[in-house]
Amino acid sequence: MWIEQLLTIFKQDVFLSASGLLIIGFIFGRLINMVRLPRVTGYIIAGIIFGPSLLNIFSKNDLSQFDFIPQLALGIIALIIGAGLSFGLVKRLGFRFILITISQAVGAFLLVFVFLYLFKMPLGAALPLAAIATATAPAATVAIIREYHAQGPLTETTLAVVALDDAIAIILFGLILTFDLTQLSTFGETAFQSLAASFMEILAALVIGVILGLVTHFFIKITKEVTDSLIIILAIVLLGIGLASVSHTSALLTNMFFGLTLVNISSRNSDIVANLERLTPPIYCFFFVLAGAHLNLKIFTTLGPTMITWGIIFVLARIIGKIVGTYVGGALSGASETIKKYLGLTLIPQAGVAIGLTLLITEDSSYFEFQSVILNITLIAVAFNEIFGPVCTKFALFKAKEITVKE
Repeated sequence: MWIEQLLTIFKQDVFLSASGLLIIGFIFGRLINMVRLPRVTGYIIAGIIFGPSLLNIFSKNDLSQFDFIPQLALGIIALIIGAGLSFGLVKRLGFRFILITISQAVGAFLLVFVFLYLFKMPLGAALPLAAIATATAPAATVAIIREYHAQGPLTETTLAVVALDDAIAIILFGLILTFDLTQLSTFGETAFQSLAASFMEILAALVIGVILGLVTHFFIKITKEVTDSLIIILAIVLLGIGLASVSHTSALLTNMFFGLTLVNISSRNSDIVANLERLTPPIYCFFFVLAGAHLNLKIFTTLGPTMITWGIIFVLARIIGKIVGTYVGGALSGASETIKKYLGLTLIPQAGVAIGLTLLITEDSSYFEFQSVILNITLIAVAFNEIFGPVCTKFALFKAKEITVKE
């Protein structure tokens, strides 16, 4: 009884609830670390256990008051990813980086489409799902890299590929939506408009991100104090999220271009961003506990065997496609054996962008009748990939001998 009373008190105030989420995240992160699994997996499991899927200690209404946290976390993560893409790194990776990025996306798309279609999934669901399969969630991957202080060629290539992966997914999904299902030999009449819209979204994110980077650099030069610079950067990250929202563009891409611009203007800015990363552990904990709490595992009990079968096929085909695609791209571009063998495993996590793409299927789309199928299978994939993806990422970095901290 006293436990219920204590929980009721905690849920009455947003700060008490926030404290509770961080505490259970910390506890489960430490527990999962004892069996040599990444803390991220522990955070997600904590969210699942205490969220609506199981104990429902934190209901959907309780979680809604923290809706700004995922946006902030993704904004900072996108900044860090962009800041890792210095022109020197891109020049060093060069053609290899581009080829591997395209190859892994094509691999995931083709295998998911072929296997789902072979298992009698309607074309109107298989095509969009194949495009969704190309997306990778950067949050879990970046969190693992930071937790284990990973460094090396695999880490560099992973961050570079993740940076462009979602842009490819957005463009590809936009193109798929233009197919006229009644005339499969041609694109629909809106093909050009859809492609143009996808490019305009990326262009808008690029313009906003570059401007934010230039403005931030100007203020950093004026202040010259590291602490003031951190305040400025965090403020501009929030500004980038807000501008992306009102301009209906991608906050992820906007802040990625912001980070990319900032570090390529001055090498000193890289050190400032590195200082910002010291603030990320509690934000990561918050983010992934909330992510776990939002995962709806009850979907497995409400869906029929056919839908669950399709979900399993989607997950397995996507993983195989990513692994095979990176291996082929690595082989064609002359990448090292380590990158060919292990890069695909770091690209398994999948979350926000994948779910967001399903919401682009509106009532006037020829795919609308399949929206529930597409959304449910995406949710199944997200549930699996967010739990086991970080484990695969850690395994890959460990095998590549790029983890620099002792467990």
